[in-house]
Amino acid sequence: MKKYKYFMNGFQFQYLLFNKQLKDVFDIDLKYPNISKHTDGITYIPRNFLLLRKLYKTREIQKYDIVHFNNTENFLNFKKLPYQVSIAESHGFDFGVNYDRYLRDEKNIFKKILGRLIDKLLWWKIRKKIQEFDIYYCSTPDMLEPLKDKVRKDVKWLPNPVNTEIFNPEGKVIKLEWNPACFFPTRLHWDKKPEYAIKIFQEYIKPRYPEATLHLLNQWFEVEKYKKELSDPKTYFWHDFMDKETLAAKIRGSDFCFWDFSIGGLSLMPMQIMATKKPIVTYDMHELIKVPREELLNLTQKLFEDKKFCKEYVEKNYKYILEVHSEEAVCKQHLENLKPFLEKLYHL
Repeated sequence: MKKYKYFMNGFQFQYLLFNKQLKDVFDIDLKYPNISKHTDGITYIPRNFLLLRKLYKTREIQKYDIVHFNNTENFLNFKKLPYQVSIAESHGFDFGVNYDRYLRDEKNIFKKILGRLIDKLLWWKIRKKIQEFDIYYCSTPDMLEPLKDKVRKDVKWLPNPVNTEIFNPEGKVIKLEWNPACFFPTRLHWDKKPEYAIKIFQEYIKPRYPEATLHLLNQWFEVEKYKKELSDPKTYFWHDFMDKETLAAKIRGSDFCFWDFSIGGLSLMPMQIMATKKPIVTYDMHELIKVPREELLNLTQKLFEDKKFCKEYVEKNYKYILEVHSEEAVCKQHLENLKPFLEKLYHL
């Protein structure tokens, strides 16, 4: 069986998935700029752009049967070659695609103006370039209808894959302090709207369960601000950066989890939490929870007070993750999407 040379730019977790599940089909190269704790998004984007430009200039890109672009800035570098299958994939908030959603609640007026300016300058070029790819993916279903309407009608949703070998109900447990231990494993940044989780914890959970604790991540620019606000060491616990195995063990060691309250779609982390069979409250209007943001306090109350409902809720979420977001399910869908293009090119 022919192995196809597959080029991927960005998103290491996707590379690791395809390299594990589809190694008999693809020989994959992942290329993107080196990332460290000193590298921010502002420097990553131009370095990534220049990396792809060099691959085209040296013609190294020509050796691949499939090219998969995960970073919107590099859509502009793409050149259609007659013997390649090409994939563009939009994730979250992308310039020229749906960046205006990211800017709606931006408080810094300079960032808001600059972001809108860049977005408007790039949008027509990026959207025009997207039409040249064979396959256009989005990573979350909340993006599907807006992209069909404004960018490309045949856009497909390729679900984010969950590694159920790591994130599952079994395995090592690192018990978080006190009971109930609530875990909020996201960066504390305004775009995640952490104030919703904090408000639910302070106004509902803590008054009814005096020993309740909230565990947060010691990450991102606004951490110090929140540390000043959440200063009681017996109630608020801070966790440093950890690997996936440790994160999974701490999720198993929690009693209840929060996640993003911003865009209304499931990203990777809440699905990893669901895969461990833990109750979670997050803002998701497209896949599972489908509860308006202003009613999430009521959902929290029901999960704490109705054990039958909580059990059914956890089981429903877990079953859905296995059926839709397991690595096997995502890879099967990806191969089915690629098949007609490969057959056409290589007369299979």
